[in-house]
Amino acid sequence: MKVPKIAAGIELTRVDAIADPGALVCYAGNTPLIVTRRGAAIAAFHNICPHAGYPLQRADGRIVVQEGRYMLCGGHGASFTLDTGACAGGPCNGDGLAPVRVIVRDGVVLTA
Repeated sequence: MKVPKIAAGIELTRVDAIADPGALVCYAGNTPLIVTRRGAAIAAFHNICPHAGYPLQRADGRIVVQEGRYMLCGGHGASFTLDTGACAGGPCNGDGLAPVRVIVRDGVVLTA
């Protein structure tokens, strides 16, 4: 699945806005991303389930985090690890989420 290239330096969210552990939908311009947090580890991914091309969030905009380790796709229940976006089960059949490089500066998550 082809994903758009993301420019560096785009502010996505504050670290303290992300539940720990948790996942939050953010935008780099018009591109939807998911920023995750598990302890001090922050990661980001394109918000596209590799199974069917749907965004991961449910209709209410939230991303379900299960067992403090996995994000669940609201469309078909595929699960992905918070830290690497790797497929952890369900219809993703081994295809993980496409990562986006990020950095944290002064408590703010930025694209790198």
